Amino acid sequence: MKPIAVFKSGRGRAEHLLKLAELLTNTRERKMRQDWARDFKEFMHWKQREQIDRVDGTGAMLILRASANITSKNFNEDYTSELLRAAHVTIVAALDRYCHELIVSRVVAALEDSNHTQELRKLAIPVIEVHKAVKHGRKKGARPMNIVRQAIQDQLHRDTFQKPDDVVRGLKIIGVENLWPTCATEMGCTANDIVTRLRDIVDRRNKIVHEGDIVRHKRGGKIRYRKITPRQVAKDIVWIGDLVDAIEAAV
Repeated sequence: MKPIAVFKSGRGRAEHLLKLAELLTNTRERKMRQDWARDFKEFMHWKQREQIDRVDGTGAMLILRASANITSKNFNEDYTSELLRAAHVTIVAALDRYCHELIVSRVVAALEDSNHTQELRKLAIPVIEVHKAVKHGRKKGARPMNIVRQAIQDQLHRDTFQKPDDVVRGLKIIGVENLWPTCATEMGCTANDIVTRLRDIVDRRNKIVHEGDIVRHKRGGKIRYRKITPRQVAKDIVWIGDLVDAIEAAV
C-alpha cells in the first residue's frame, strides 16, 4: 500500500460521513401533511393505517415506517452531529495511519544509510524477531528484512502519530528534518500555524474519543455537548489533506 493511497482512503471515509450528516439532518419544521402521507402510501401500495414519518435533509428525503422504531426527532442536529464527530475522528486517524505507512515504507532504506538518526537508533524490536530474521536469512532467496520491517511495524503501531511533536518524532526515524518549516513553505503559512492548528484538531479528537465530547463541569450541571458544525469539520478535512500533500512534498 502506498502511504498516500491509505490517507486518501481515510479521507474519503471522513468526507462520506460528513455528507451523510448533511443529507440526514432534518430541516423540516412543520409536520407532514396528512394528504401527502395518504397519497404517498397509496403510491407505494402500503396500507393506509400504517404510520409513517418524514425527514427532509439537504438534497434527500427519508421516509420512516413504524417498523423502523425511530422518528424524525432522531434526525435533528443533536443526533446527526455524531456523524460529524465520527468524520473528525476519521480524518485524524487517516493522518495517523499515513504517518505509520510512510515510516514503515522507508525504514529499511533508512537502516541502510550510514547516518542513522537518533530516533532510528532508539527504535527497538524484540530479540525473537531478530532471531527469526537471521534464521530466515540463511535460506536461498530469502528476504529477512521483511521480518524486520514487520517487527518495526508492530512496534510503531503501539504509538500514535497525531500530535505535532509525535509526527515530527516519527518522521525523524526516516531522516526527515525541519518538517514543519518545510511544510509551512509549501502551505504558505508559518510552522507555528501548523503546530497550533494540528494541536487543536487532535485535542478535539481526544475530547470526542476520551470524553464523549461532553462539556466539562467542576461540579453538577446538565450534560451538554460541545458544538460541532459541518463547516468546521469540512475545513479540518481539507486542511489535513493539504498538510499531507505538504508532507509528501517534504519527503
